[in-house]
Amino acid sequence: MIPVGFLLFGGGLVACGNLNQLGTSSITIGDWAVDVTPIGTIQPDRNTAAIVYLQGKVTHQAPFLAAGAYQLQDATGKIWVITNQVLPQVGDEISLKGQLQFQSIPVSGQELGEVYVQEQERVGSNAGKTESPASPAES
Repeated sequence: MIPVGFLLFGGGLVACGNLNQLGTSSITIGDWAVDVTPIGTIQPDRNTAAIVYLQGKVTHQAPFLAAGAYQLQDATGKIWVITNQVLPQVGDEISLKGQLQFQSIPVSGQELGEVYVQEQERVGSNAGKTESPASPAES
């Protein structure tokens, strides 16, 4: 697998605000509703391997030879997602199921590691959605 340390260093997870004020949301997959994890609540834990459902807007892309990565942002933070699927376009709103992973980045005796998501399934997409202007009223 391609090392993701260079990709994640300095631009990964950012948590913002008071987490008690976060609303919970869910997405529907078939007949099931699953809770969406706010990105800002994900902690950098080297022992993590949890399955999460995320929803947000694609803000950056990083294509690789056999795979790629994209940065997903919601109202609480942002995180890099590694995928073997076709990369979504910047600006796309997507929902996904993924597994949390930790990439160790030791620098001068300090651990600057980052958590990222290995995409397992893209469960929803609002790809390329643009609002069309209202048609003029007919006289």
